[in-house]
Amino acid sequence: MKFVLRTLIVLLIVGCSSSKEDFKNRSPESIYKKAMNLMKEGDFEDAASEFKDIETLFPYSSKANEGQILAAYCYFRASNYLDAVREIEVFLRYHPAHKLVPYAMYLRAMCAYMQVASVGRDSKMAADAKRAFSELANKFPDSEYYKDCLKKIIILDDIIAAHEMAIGRDYQKKKSYLAAIGRYTFVETHLPHTEYAKEAFYRIAECCQILNLKEEAKNARDALEAQYPDSSWTKKAKLLIKG
Repeated sequence: MKFVLRTLIVLLIVGCSSSKEDFKNRSPESIYKKAMNLMKEGDFEDAASEFKDIETLFPYSSKANEGQILAAYCYFRASNYLDAVREIEVFLRYHPAHKLVPYAMYLRAMCAYMQVASVGRDSKMAADAKRAFSELANKFPDSEYYKDCLKKIIILDDIIAAHEMAIGRDYQKKKSYLAAIGRYTFVETHLPHTEYAKEAFYRIAECCQILNLKEEAKNARDALEAQYPDSSWTKKAKLLIKG
C-alpha cells in the first residue's frame, strides 16, 4: 500500500513538473503559430482549441482578441456553429469597440445563414440570419461586408417568402382560407420585392373569391394589376375575377 502511494506521489510530481515546463515553453506567439499551421492543414477543431488557449492563458497579450475570433472562424469552418457563436458573443460583449467587431458580426450572421433550412420547413433560422445581416448593415454601412449583407438579405427574403407561400398554399388546399390569406398578406406586405409577391396577390384574390368576399377579391386583383401589369399572375387574376 505504501509503495502504491509513493508511486502515485512521484507520478503527480513528475506530471506537475512537466505541465509547468510545458507552460514555460509556451507563448502567445508559439501557440498562435501552431494554431495557424493547424488551420492551414484543415484541422479546424484543434486549431480552435489552440486559439482559445491564447485567450485563456495569455488574456492580456496582443494576440488574445484575434485568437478568440480565429477560434470562432475555425469552429465555423468545422460547421460547429454553436461554439462559433458562443465565442463571438463573448467577444462582442467584452470588446464592443474593437476593430474586429464588424467581422465578428458578419461571422455570427454567416453561422445562422449556413443553417437555413430548405423551403417548407421552419424559417426561424432564415429570419435570425436576416436580422443579423441587417444589424451589421445598419451599424456599419461603410464596412467591407455591407454589400454582401445586402445580397444575403435578398436571398433570405426569397427563402422566407417561399416558406410563407408554401404554408399558405397548404392552408388553402385544406380550405383554411383565412389562415392562407394571412400568410399571403404577410408576403405582399413585408416582402413585396420578392417574386412571390405577385402570386401572393393572386392567391388573396382567389381565396376571397371562394369566400364570396367580392370587394376584397377585386381590390387584390386591382392591386396586382397596378403593381405588376405584365405579370402572368395579373392575367390569371383578370380571368378569375371579372368586372
